[in-house]
Amino acid sequence: MQQFSAYAMVYDDTIFLTDMQQRCYRYFVEAADPATGLISDRAAADGSAASEHSSIAACGFGLVAHCIAADHQWLPRGEIIDRVGLLLRTLVECGEHERGFMYHFLNRADGRRTWNSEASTIDTALLIAGAMTAAVWFEEDEQIVQWADELYRRVDWNWMLGSNDCMHMGWTPERGRIPYQWDHFSELVLLVLLAIGAPENPIPSRCWQAWKRTPTLTFGDQEFLSYPPLFVHQYPAVFFDFREVRSPSGRNYFNNAVIAHRAQIQFLTDLGRKYPDQLGHYGPKLWGITSSDSDAGYRDWGGPYQDGRCEPDRGIDGTLVPSAAAGALAFVPQQALETLRYQKMEFGDAIYGRYGFVNAHNPATGWVNSDVIGIDTGISLMMAENLLSESLWKGFARHPAAIDALRMAGFSGHDGIG
Repeated sequence: MQQFSAYAMVYDDTIFLTDMQQRCYRYFVEAADPATGLISDRAAADGSAASEHSSIAACGFGLVAHCIAADHQWLPRGEIIDRVGLLLRTLVECGEHERGFMYHFLNRADGRRTWNSEASTIDTALLIAGAMTAAVWFEEDEQIVQWADELYRRVDWNWMLGSNDCMHMGWTPERGRIPYQWDHFSELVLLVLLAIGAPENPIPSRCWQAWKRTPTLTFGDQEFLSYPPLFVHQYPAVFFDFREVRSPSGRNYFNNAVIAHRAQIQFLTDLGRKYPDQLGHYGPKLWGITSSDSDAGYRDWGGPYQDGRCEPDRGIDGTLVPSAAAGALAFVPQQALETLRYQKMEFGDAIYGRYGFVNAHNPATGWVNSDVIGIDTGISLMMAENLLSESLWKGFARHPAAIDALRMAGFSGHDGIG
C-alpha cells in the first residue's frame, strides 16, 4: 500500500491546490452573515446569492477554514480573529440548541432553528471539532478559547446515549428523540470519540465498542469497513490523524479509508466499462461520488455497495462530485490530484469558479450544478491542507480532549492490521 509520506507533489500541484483552497476560503468569508458570522449551508457558485439557512457543520468547517487562512495570511490575523470570535459568540449566545446539541440548520440572521431541523448529534460533533481547532489556533485570545470550551462543555452527550451504548441521531421538539442510532460504521467515528473525550458529561469508554463493525467489503485481498459515500471516511480523518494509531482491535482507520477510496475508483471504472453510453467517462481520470446534488435532487450515493456487484445503484447517473476527490487528497493524493486537475482542464470555468469546484456536474448530460455546498467546499479546503502541511492533524492533536478521546477509547500505536 502506498503510504501518505511516499507521495511528493510537483510545484504545479501546489499552485493548483493553493488556488483551490483560496477560492474555497472565499466561500466562508462571503457566505457568512456580517452581523452573526453564521455560514450559509450553500450558495450560488458565482457568488450571486447565499442561503439564509446556516448549517452548523458548515460553521464548524468555517472555523477550521479561518485557521488555515491565518497560517497563510490570506487575511490579516486580527480580522480573522474577529470573524472567529463573532461566529463563536453567536453560536454560544444565540444558536438554538437542546442540552448543547445544536439544531442542524439555523436562521443565518438570528441563530434560531429553521426548516424544523433536528438537534443533531453528528453535526454538533463537526461544529465542536471546528471549535476545538480554533481554540488551539487562536489560543492567545482568551475569549475564543472560552467560547469554544463552552460549546463543548454544555453538550449533554449522555442524553443522546441509548441503552445499547450507541448514540441517537438527534432530537426534535415535535417527536422527541429520533429512534435511529449511530450503530454501525459511518462518520460516527468522530462523534463517538468526541463524546468519550468530552470535558463534561462524557459517555463511557466502552461505547467505542458498542457499534457494529459492518458492513465490510473486500478490495483485492483487503477487507475494509465500508460506507458508500466517501465523506464518511473523510470527515473524522480531517481532524484525527489516524495514520499511526490503531483501534483496540488493531484497525487503522487511515488505511481503511485508503482502501475504500481505491475500491470506489475501481468500482466507477468498472461501471464505465459496463455501461459505456451513460457512464463511460468514469475511470481513473474522472471519478468521485459522495452525497451531493444532482439534476434530480439531492442524492446519498457512492459505491461500491456489495462485493461482486457492479451496477449503478441508488440512481448513479454519471454525476461527478469534485469534493469526493478533494476530500481524498490525504488518502490517495496521486489519483485525487489527477482527476481534480483533469476536471478543471477539461471543463474549465463551467465547473471551477469563484468558490472552487461546483458541488457536482455530469459530463454525460452536460448538467452543471449552479451551487456549492459549504461542507463539501470545506472538506476540499481542509484535506488539501492536510496534504500540503499536515497542520490540521498536528494542531487538532494538541487539544487535550483529542488526546483524551483516543486514549480513553483504547487507541494505541501498536503494529497490526484491523
